[in-house]
Amino acid sequence: MRVAGKNHSVQMSLRFRTWNRDTFDALGALAGGFLLIGISVVGHLLSPLIAIPLAALLSAFVANYAPRTAVISVIVALLFQNLFVSLVSQHLSGPDEFKIIRGYNFIILVMVWVTIAAGYLTRLRGANRSIDKLINVTSCVMGIVFFYFLFGFIQNPTPAVIYLRNIVSPIMLFQITILVFCRFEFRISAALFFISLIFILLGYLELTSRADWLNLTGGNNYWELDMRGERLSLEWDREARESGRVTTSYLDAFKVDFFNTPLLDGLDLRITRLMGPNMHAISYSYAVAFLLIFTLFRGAPISAALLFPLLVFANAKGALILLVLVGVGWCAFRLFGARLSFWAMGLLLTVYTLAGIVVGLQIGDFHVLGFMGGLHNFLSFPFGHGIGVGGNLATDFTKLDWPAYQALGRTPVAIESAVGVLLYQMGPGAFILLGLYVWIAWQTLRVASYTGNSLHIAASFALLTVLVNGIFQEEALFSPLALGLLITLNGMALGQAIRKGFIP
Repeated sequence: MRVAGKNHSVQMSLRFRTWNRDTFDALGALAGGFLLIGISVVGHLLSPLIAIPLAALLSAFVANYAPRTAVISVIVALLFQNLFVSLVSQHLSGPDEFKIIRGYNFIILVMVWVTIAAGYLTRLRGANRSIDKLINVTSCVMGIVFFYFLFGFIQNPTPAVIYLRNIVSPIMLFQITILVFCRFEFRISAALFFISLIFILLGYLELTSRADWLNLTGGNNYWELDMRGERLSLEWDREARESGRVTTSYLDAFKVDFFNTPLLDGLDLRITRLMGPNMHAISYSYAVAFLLIFTLFRGAPISAALLFPLLVFANAKGALILLVLVGVGWCAFRLFGARLSFWAMGLLLTVYTLAGIVVGLQIGDFHVLGFMGGLHNFLSFPFGHGIGVGGNLATDFTKLDWPAYQALGRTPVAIESAVGVLLYQMGPGAFILLGLYVWIAWQTLRVASYTGNSLHIAASFALLTVLVNGIFQEEALFSPLALGLLITLNGMALGQAIRKGFIP
């Protein structure tokens, strides 16, 4: 009995030291991530000529000497960059500088990716067939994306660059995580727990005291810069004439119908949606969904329960539908296994897609009209117009005639639908890109059939669901906080499985 008690004490001591080390490592990685994005944003106030190379060099340094910290730094930069921008927004000269300063998280992402990819090419390539296969396939798809980018850049340079960033960021995130997780023992749970805690604290501050949140973060200046274009273009005036709702400030613009659908018009529910530290409600909702999935399927129900109200008050139905369908997929996997649940989920998502399109056409939903516009143009010209041609970024919304489009059943070009925009811009390349994500989801689900890990199951079905959400939103596929974070979960699962000897 004395020996058993001694062994129990030794085990408890080892667990405590492991937990203590993981906590220390997580806090250090988070501090590094906040410092990296903070230095970049504050350095911009001195000069972009200083800040841009400094951000690039620091990112490369961290990725080379502390790759696990680099993964956390990229996630932190994506989640919290705009919070830092908001804090310094009073020192920005105008909308043009405001747009530039929000690009540092992409610089960090690119430099981390370049550094880790270079390490793979020089030291790891050929050492593991499974890793080579995943990197080769994803790199080939990036090559196809770049081809359509060159075609579009000739026609419309600025939107082409922005859409290229949006399309390749998830693939970069996937390659970063899979390469880091296949090389290192990486306990990321502690870091994501602390990020969840920060989200909870900031989210409830914004929810319960919007004025204090705006004053604390400099949000008044941030939103003045962000919405100046809409105000000057008289878009608010046009919306007032069409809907009868007068927008006098950005706070009025935050108020939307509950889940932003005419299906609930009879309830007359209005909500002031949460924007989060990334200052964008839909992207924020997907970030919360990512954290909620991680905490829920890693066995932290209290954190998940605290995050859920934030998801509701962000008021983006796509992220909430994603969470529900992930739960359904998880149940199907436990009942039927990987293969049958994969096909069952495919059938469920097909029904969801068809129902969404039929209902959307009946109520004149602009996301569905935009998808139909992309589909119509693809069928009439299936070769693709080039990345940057069409889509929200290349469209003047003040000139759109929504009643005419509702009567026609489509928009003239693809807008408001990521899948519609991809069909319009990339033609057959869109199917290759979307097919890549389906293939990755299947690889993760195959790993889950070996591990039985609930998070692996959830990661696979979340990736499949967000692809379908891309029919009804641009942000679902073009925001790094949506597809980007969810495919990161898949990269983590596959990288860890390969390191432990599973062959996806």
